[in-house]
Amino acid sequence: MMDRKSREQRLQLWRAERAVDRLPRMTRKVFLAIRVEELSYSEIAARFGISIADVEAHFAVALRILKKVMDEKDPWWWRFRR
Repeated sequence: MMDRKSREQRLQLWRAERAVDRLPRMTRKVFLAIRVEELSYSEIAARFGISIADVEAHFAVALRILKKVMDEKDPWWWRFRR
């Protein structure tokens, strides 16, 4: 049986999905390769033809954007949802 997510968990998931969708293309690819595919920086650099320093820079940008989005206040319309 699947557990039902709380309102706060749904909001956090919605924010995270929205933030990942808004990342620049290469930044999104690097972030997903690190967090979802669990590839190393060197594997990602080889896959995309960029340097390890570029991988680090893209990942840092992704984390900054995600932190900012996750810290935002609830959207005004969310409080009307059940």
